[in-house]
Amino acid sequence: MPFHDVKQGETLIALAVKNGLEGWEDIVNAPENAELKKKRPDPGILMAGDKVFIPNRVMRQEASAVDAKHPFKITRPKAWLRLAVKDANGLALKGKKYELSVDSVVTKGAVPDDGVIERAVPVDADEGTLTVWLDDGTAEVWSLRIGYMDPLDETTGIEARLANLGFDCGDLESSIRAFQERLGLEVTGKADDALKTKLTSYYDPAQDEGSQEKK
Repeated sequence: MPFHDVKQGETLIALAVKNGLEGWEDIVNAPENAELKKKRPDPGILMAGDKVFIPNRVMRQEASAVDAKHPFKITRPKAWLRLAVKDANGLALKGKKYELSVDSVVTKGAVPDDGVIERAVPVDADEGTLTVWLDDGTAEVWSLRIGYMDPLDETTGIEARLANLGFDCGDLESSIRAFQERLGLEVTGKADDALKTKLTSYYDPAQDEGSQEKK
């Protein structure tokens, strides 16, 4: 199969399902994707214009008796959507009522103590809405573009991550400076390694970013 030119919003997870593969690992482990594997370690994040080799699907064979009915169950593949809901100081909005709508399915509940809302969604889901009700009765509403986050080594990826954290000052340098000052980092206005490391901690579910207050 020829190389596929990635479009905005596509992920390795969704591409694997779309092409009938067992998992995204089948794609990244193909020799033709060796450089992509190094460059895009997160299967949920690609950049428009990336070239991805899609290996041919291997048909699985199941032994079965003739003249008999053999039911097979097909489950629609899912991916985990994790949303961290916190205030400007990085404190979880625990206990606040929320409503999450993805793929026409609505989930209601209270924000967990750690502020992270988790839900299994179809791998091809690309839009959603999150509504959180605050103590004063007002509602904060976010439109979600699932799979549209650009890689951190792209300017657009840095801009999007800062904006999600509430640092959208109109231009990238001002947003970076505001973030660095809040976090107690050296204020350079540049997308340096310290900035990228801190941003990574906010978006990596394996890491606990703690508070946004200065340390």
